[in-house]
Amino acid sequence: MSKQTVYFLSPHQHRGLMAEIWANRLMLPDWDIRSASWTQGSESTFNEMPLEIMKEIIMDLPSVEPRAYNSKEVSQADLIIALHDGDFEHADIPTDLPSQKLVHWDIRNPELRSNDVTEQWALYQEICDEIAVNIKNMESYFRADYA
Repeated sequence: MSKQTVYFLSPHQHRGLMAEIWANRLMLPDWDIRSASWTQGSESTFNEMPLEIMKEIIMDLPSVEPRAYNSKEVSQADLIIALHDGDFEHADIPTDLPSQKLVHWDIRNPELRSNDVTEQWALYQEICDEIAVNIKNMESYFRADYA
């Protein structure tokens, strides 16, 4: 049986990578878990702050790589989760995503909410928890066909 694929998409992949890390913590052998940025060139301007926050919680952080959005590859995924700040980024979500596979998570973007690094750090800590809860709430979905 082939693996199913879930893609966590976000404009600059910060929140998508956080979701990828949390989903990998579920140890889902039947799922290929990926994340990507839908903004061109954002992988070259990657912000390390979200990963530093994840290191506070998960000592042995898995290796993750920023990935650019590939429409063909993403559209073949079984599940696509778009993490976007509903107040600022909703209109930015790629329009070529298959709606029957798409789930929206309204997750704040600390970099759009504040210019202060300390405030951004605190916001990233909050959204780290928020993403973790969302992933945990989806665990039964990820395990549904294999329980």
